[in-house]
Amino acid sequence: MNILQAIDDAAVFRPLLRDPETWAAWRAFLAALFALPMDDDQLATYQSCTGRIEPPTSPATEAWLVIGRRGGKSFVLALIAVYLACFRDWRASLAPGERATVMVIAADRRQARTIMRYVKGILGAVPMLSATVEAERQEAVDLNNRVTIEVHTASFRTVRGYTIVAALLDELAFWIIDEDSS
Repeated sequence: MNILQAIDDAAVFRPLLRDPETWAAWRAFLAALFALPMDDDQLATYQSCTGRIEPPTSPATEAWLVIGRRGGKSFVLALIAVYLACFRDWRASLAPGERATVMVIAADRRQARTIMRYVKGILGAVPMLSATVEAERQEAVDLNNRVTIEVHTASFRTVRGYTIVAALLDELAFWIIDEDSS
């Protein structure tokens, strides 16, 4: 199941979207991010936002977005984190006993907490995903497929030593940058 199918599925993410009509631009972005087929409206949105003519033919390994306040970026980031953690099988890349980490990094603890609330809310609202939760901590959720979704603050000291299968960086423009933050 791809991410757009999950968004359309009443048993997965569909009930979480308050007004699906407002999701058109996000759907175009997700189609581009995951190199999914686009309908004419999605292609037009993609072309308008990127200046590119042809849609991507392979999933992105990196994406940078500029989105204003209340644009839904933290919720979408949490949705992508949950999708990558629950619908991708990372086990072939893991050694015995190793866990994959979908890491969400935010500028500060408050923002990280907001995203983790979204992650936990999404997992808790979808019965098939709720059943995959093994353990919940303040800043992490362990799933029964050897994947952990964790939030961290932007510090090189807190992100070392993990098997990171996806890193989602929230509000990167507002991270504190100095000679010790590389």
